[in-house]
Amino acid sequence: MKNKNWNGEFPEVPEHVHQTVLSTLAGLDSRKVKKVRRMKKKKIIILAAAIVAVLGMTVSASEIFKWNQKAAEVFVADEEQQKSLVTEQIAQEEYQTISDSGLTIQAIQTIQDNNCFYALFEVTAEDESMQITPDHSMKFSTDYPDSENPFSMLSWYFVDENRQTVSNSRYFEIIGTKSNPGNEDLNLKIRFTSLNASGGKAVDAGPVLEGSWEFTLNLHATEPVRYEINKEYQIAGCTVMVREIELTPISVKVVCDEEDVRQLETLEGINLEEADNLRSLFVNGIRYQDGTVVEEMGHQELTAGYGNGNYTKTARFSSVIDVDRVSALLVGDNMDEILLP
Repeated sequence: MKNKNWNGEFPEVPEHVHQTVLSTLAGLDSRKVKKVRRMKKKKIIILAAAIVAVLGMTVSASEIFKWNQKAAEVFVADEEQQKSLVTEQIAQEEYQTISDSGLTIQAIQTIQDNNCFYALFEVTAEDESMQITPDHSMKFSTDYPDSENPFSMLSWYFVDENRQTVSNSRYFEIIGTKSNPGNEDLNLKIRFTSLNASGGKAVDAGPVLEGSWEFTLNLHATEPVRYEINKEYQIAGCTVMVREIELTPISVKVVCDEEDVRQLETLEGINLEEADNLRSLFVNGIRYQDGTVVEEMGHQELTAGYGNGNYTKTARFSSVIDVDRVSALLVGDNMDEILLP
C-alpha cells in the first residue's frame, strides 16, 4: 500500500445525518434482520427521500453511505458493498471525539459481525511537534455493562509507516476475535488512560500523556446465513463430512466431522492441539453462481478446534462478499469445492 497522509480523508457526513439514517432504517423495517442481504436500489432511493423530507435538504445515497478510507483498506469492498454493510449495521461510523491533557481521540468507525470486530480511532496531539510513531502505544481498558466479554482475543496497535506517515496524528486499531458472540446487541465501553512511548524491543517506556478518554460503542448483533450441509466432500484426497457453513459478508464458519478432519491432520503431519494450522481447510476463495471466483489475499483464521465430535473453524474474508450469490467455498491449496445448497 502506498504511503499517504490520511488527514482530511475522514467521512464528511455530519452527526445529525448519521442518526437520521439509523432511525429511518429502523422505520423501513421494524423487524430484526434474519438474513444478510444487499439493500435493494429501491430502498436506497426511499431512504434518501426520507432524509430529504426530514432534514429539508438534498442528500444522495452515495453522499450518506461512506466508509473511512483506512477501514476500507482492512475490509476491501466496492461502493455498493460498503452501502450494504452500513444498512445492515455491520459497519458504523461513530462520530465520538474526546479531548483531555493535550490529546484528542476520535472514534471513527466500527465493523463487526458474529465472528470478528474492528474499531478505528484517530489519536492527535495538540503539540504539532510531537511525533506519534507506530512504536507508541495506547493504554486502555474495556467494560461490558450489559453482557459478558465476547472476545477470546483482542489486539491493538498504531498503524505502521507503510499505511500512514509519521506526524502528531495517527490511526489506532483494535481488532477482536469473538468466541461468545451472543444474539443481543453489545454495549462496549473503551476507556483510554494514556499515550505511551516505546522503550524499544516491545518494551513500554511509560506514559507520554495521561488522561481519560471513554467511548461507548453500540455493536449490533449480526445473524449469519446458515447452511445445513451434512454431505461428504473430497478434500485433499480425504472424504470429509461437512456439517454446517455460516456466512456473513466479512467472515465464514465451517463445521466438519472430527474423525474425518483427524485424517487431514495426520496427512499434513500437524497437531492442532499445538496451534498448528490445517491448510487443507483454509478457505482460499469463493465461487459465485455466475462462475466468478474471488480468491483470498492471505488466509485470516480467527478460531479453530475440536468439540462435541466436530471440528469448527472461523475465518475473516480479505474482501467483502455478496452472501446471496455464493455457490461454493474453495478450500485448501487445491481449491477443493464445498457446494452450498
